[in-house]
Amino acid sequence: MRRIKKVLIAILLLQTLSPGIKAQEILWDIDMIGFFDNREYKYPAQLSQTFFGTRVSPEIGIGVLNNKHRIMIGGSWIQPMGSKKEEGSLDLTAYYHYESPKFKMSFGSFARTQLIETLPTFIQYDSLTIFRPNITGALFQYCGQKGYGEIYIDWRQMQTESRREAFIIVGSGRWQPGIFYAGGNLVMNHLARSKNAPDAQSVTDDFVIHPYIGLNLSPRVLPLDSLTIQCGYLQSLERDRGVGDWICPRGLTAELLAEWRFIGLKNSLYIGDNQQPFYPRLGSQLNQGDPFYQARFYNRTDIYFYFFRNRFVNCMASVNFHTTRSHIDLQQQLIVRFNLNHESWKKRNDPPGKDRLKNIL
Repeated sequence: MRRIKKVLIAILLLQTLSPGIKAQEILWDIDMIGFFDNREYKYPAQLSQTFFGTRVSPEIGIGVLNNKHRIMIGGSWIQPMGSKKEEGSLDLTAYYHYESPKFKMSFGSFARTQLIETLPTFIQYDSLTIFRPNITGALFQYCGQKGYGEIYIDWRQMQTESRREAFIIVGSGRWQPGIFYAGGNLVMNHLARSKNAPDAQSVTDDFVIHPYIGLNLSPRVLPLDSLTIQCGYLQSLERDRGVGDWICPRGLTAELLAEWRFIGLKNSLYIGDNQQPFYPRLGSQLNQGDPFYQARFYNRTDIYFYFFRNRFVNCMASVNFHTTRSHIDLQQQLIVRFNLNHESWKKRNDPPGKDRLKNIL
């Protein structure tokens, strides 16, 4: 806490003593998330559990040259309901951010909400999104009139005597010249050894390739507000270097998303091989995706309802059905996100328009 106070004082002094820097400005952001996630699972590879808590993530910093260059610091505090304060967790936020009309980058420890695309659950499990809010590494983004692309590296674990080094590189992009679009996701997930590791512990690799095509009928469909249909190919490559052989599970994905006013339906289907063959042994140390993708047939249907959805608040409740060949499991979620920053505060009296705060999942 003393270090944070010293940095804050330095930022305020810089703001006061450096009038020569063009368009210098104090920047701030406050993000609050409340989550209730009840999982009534019987599928053997999953855990039946409930997550209930809050997450508060304040940031403050300084921007120069019309805020093209920014340095931000802060933290992200997660407190489970019914627990004592020492059972909460605090992650440091500290990063440099560059922003131009088409290109952005961040370096350091920064919020995952900076991502353009919400990653599919076979890449990023929703509980990891809630409890690991920051990316620790670097992010590069390009956004044009007909599409976007982004790539980041997330150094998830530093090597110690008891902890294995782990990092993930994720690339995503989409090109949409009209109602048809094409895109894909690329993932390299690396789990190294710990320091002075026993001979039985070996380096493990996980690659994911997911090209897809889709149809966006949102501007053309009445009375629906949005309708998208998407299908893709999912290929994984996993190897335990101590064994040496590659395991190459593959499958097909299909997705339907429809929304009308404050209600929506999202259906995701997977048919193919077990995408996480090492999960029983290594768990989320290696595979960051939803453990349901160990099933050869998996369908997830989300039926959701928005209580609020504007530029400041996104409050959504959903009932999710997880279907495999052996089980039908149920999940209920309530997620509320409130965000306010220096830019939205300046526009607080503007008409609402179509700006809507993004959900974290």
